[in-house]
Amino acid sequence: MKYFFSSLFIFLFCCHLILPEAALAQRRGGGGASPRMSRGGGMQNRGNFSGARSGSYSNRSSAQTQRSNTRQESQGARQTTRQSGQQARQDTRQTGQTERTQRQDNRQTTQSDRASERTERTDTRQEQRTQRTDTRQTEATNRQNNRQNFVDDNYNNWYGGGWYGGGYYAPPGWGLVGLTTGLVIGSAMAEPPPYYETVYVGNASYMYSDGVYLQPSGNQYTIVAPPQGAVVTYLPEGCKRVYEGDLTFYDCSGIYYQPYFQDGSTVYRLVKF
Repeated sequence: MKYFFSSLFIFLFCCHLILPEAALAQRRGGGGASPRMSRGGGMQNRGNFSGARSGSYSNRSSAQTQRSNTRQESQGARQTTRQSGQQARQDTRQTGQTERTQRQDNRQTTQSDRASERTERTDTRQEQRTQRTDTRQTEATNRQNNRQNFVDDNYNNWYGGGWYGGGYYAPPGWGLVGLTTGLVIGSAMAEPPPYYETVYVGNASYMYSDGVYLQPSGNQYTIVAPPQGAVVTYLPEGCKRVYEGDLTFYDCSGIYYQPYFQDGSTVYRLVKF
């Protein structure tokens, strides 16, 4: 009897446990495993899903890492290319600047050389002009000295030369070269006068001696009329000073000379005859 009640109690207790579980399973949609079992399976599935997601995350991380590495490599390559291009441009600019500096230096050197050459040429021309001026003055002084010496040597018979309207009065000393007292234009002399200077009018040259003008003609010297524009360093004897307004002239028997200052001395230009 004691065992009967004990067994009945155990049976009822088990029914009490099993029936609620079965009813709950029916309400959830059927029999089968208990919710605990389902929850266990879900946990297992969730574990599988987590593993899958973990693998997916790992793949995405690898892909992201690869893309990041690729981007970094591309950026590095682009940066290297930009740096190379920038360096090339910098080298080109530097080379251009060096060439411009060299050209500027060459131009400055050329300009300096040209300036030096111009200065040297100017100095040379100035020196040549000075030498020519000194030479002319020396020659004029020598001619004047020769004339004065000749006049001094022939003082007692000296009356000077000069124009008389169709010919010249010959200085007395000219008789030494075969001249008479009258010199007719067109007559020739076998020898040059004892003293003379060369004057130029345009492209023509003349021998001038004490108011007398001659030109070489072959082996002789031809008497010519006074050439207008001739510039001489002295006048023949007997010229008179005349004035026209503010201007001063010298009348040498109808031949008019105008004085002016040149190369440090007074000279006379033939302006009218």
